[in-house]
Amino acid sequence: MQKDNKRIDLRFALTAPGTMWNLLYEGMEQNINLRSTFKGKDEESVEALIKFGEILKRKKTYDINIISNGIEINKILPINNFKSGEQWTTLMTKLKEEIIKMI
Repeated sequence: MQKDNKRIDLRFALTAPGTMWNLLYEGMEQNINLRSTFKGKDEESVEALIKFGEILKRKKTYDINIISNGIEINKILPINNFKSGEQWTTLMTKLKEEIIKMI
């Protein structure tokens, strides 16, 4: 049986500690936050995401925020480190697929 890959929406966002002006003025070597947001499309997928987020939060390895319809995972990256960002997005995409397999 094929699992529905659309039950969980995965989005990525970049946030910086200051404004774009700060980045330009202080230099492009500042760290940024890569935020991965997993949102469930139905009650079962939201519950699975929240349970998974609670497990990760206990491990204190990741910065996790539990939101009403899923979780946010934050990862600090150097702004010029494209390879780490690429590896992180690949890992989060695989994580989404694994969570879908579990529900």
